[in-house]
Amino acid sequence: MVTLFQVIVVFLLLLTISFVVPKLQPLLYTAVFFLVLTIILTTVVFPFGRTLLQQFEALPNPYVSLLVGSAILFYLSELISSHIADAGYASLAKISHFAVKITILLLWMNQAAEVIDILSALITK
Repeated sequence: MVTLFQVIVVFLLLLTISFVVPKLQPLLYTAVFFLVLTIILTTVVFPFGRTLLQQFEALPNPYVSLLVGSAILFYLSELISSHIADAGYASLAKISHFAVKITILLLWMNQAAEVIDILSALITK
């Protein structure tokens, strides 16, 4: 509920800025966007991720943390790349989103290698 109130206050602040100083509005909008994103990450998303990890402690260790981390990274990348694309830099947004996708794949590389080793051992027998 507090987060919703903060977002409404930020929205009203941005509306005021767009009327008072229209030329500075994109710069201030971007600064406020990253500030609100940081606040939401630290107050909502990261505690939710920790709670989710605690719920699935019985499962094999790296998989749940990798799933939660990959989902958070992908969602953050989507948010930031859409913000960059809305600012008129769509090609830069696509590159940054692609880089995060490759990073997520690299995070899973050790587990994928283990699965490939197991499958190749099963096939060769």
